[in-house]
Amino acid sequence: MAEISVSGNKKIATLKKEFNKQFPYLRLSIYDPSMRSASTKIPLSGDKTLASVRTKDTGGTISIAGNKKIKTLEAEFDKVFGLYAQVCYTEADGSRYYTSGVADEKTIFSFNAECEKKGCKKGAWE
Repeated sequence: MAEISVSGNKKIATLKKEFNKQFPYLRLSIYDPSMRSASTKIPLSGDKTLASVRTKDTGGTISIAGNKKIKTLEAEFDKVFGLYAQVCYTEADGSRYYTSGVADEKTIFSFNAECEKKGCKKGAWE
């Protein structure tokens, strides 16, 4: 499984598609940091690049690999881009959730496999 390289010039929609291709039972949502405490979170527009919406400019990149913990990935988006990222999934009945608690301690690969076993929807990246 190839790693996904994330730099400022990548469009959010491209990143979301690449993430969902590697982990078909998960979604990656990117938000402005002000959405962290909002009850209804509105993701950033997919046609924007990370560089155009970032609140920090460390000049760094993120590498997304299946053996990375979910909480580590989400923290890296905050540290490198100053953005609020959430790994999400859609259950078989269409209910959509953010990972939290115990799920955030799992690797992206293992949580994707768990979602597959539970019958979560595949390819629902939008």
